[in-house]
Amino acid sequence: MLNAGSRRAASARRQAPASRQWRPRLFPLLFLVALTSGLGADGSRVAYRTEIDADIDAVWAAFTTADGLKSWMAPVVDIDLKVGGKMRANYRKEGSLDDETAIENTILAFDPKSMLSLKATRFPKGFPFLEAARKAWSVFYFDPLPDGRTRVTVAGLGYDDTPESRKMKSFFQAANQQSFDKLKQALSAKRQP
Repeated sequence: MLNAGSRRAASARRQAPASRQWRPRLFPLLFLVALTSGLGADGSRVAYRTEIDADIDAVWAAFTTADGLKSWMAPVVDIDLKVGGKMRANYRKEGSLDDETAIENTILAFDPKSMLSLKATRFPKGFPFLEAARKAWSVFYFDPLPDGRTRVTVAGLGYDDTPESRKMKSFFQAANQQSFDKLKQALSAKRQP
């Protein structure tokens, strides 16, 4: 069942030309750009926090393995989990990781089951916020909770008050929430007996 934001995003995809249909699905590019539950004093930091009904091992695997990423993020994906390694994705089943619609992130740092930092380093053709995106990076924090769930905090850094950066934050809000919803759904399905 789609919520109002999902219905609007789906409707926009149906109405948009094929070349623009990639836009609502850029989770690996800039997951947290617009999930603005917290903004740094200088406007350069965006943060979002959620709790997921899965243990830390399952959540970490969902973010750091190809099978985990395929379960909720994209049908074509790979990841080389090392500093300087790449996380690449294509949302088109018939796409490849080397075509013009693929997205690439570089892994800046990670601390297993605790933190993962990414920076978008290759953008799909026609991406409208190149300059703003080139300045930004993301840090994901993973905290196990006593009840077997996991808190994920995502911090986006490097944003500024330029019109392009503000538009980018606004643009990704619905798509990024949809990505977290898909993650929660995939992991809770795995927990069901």
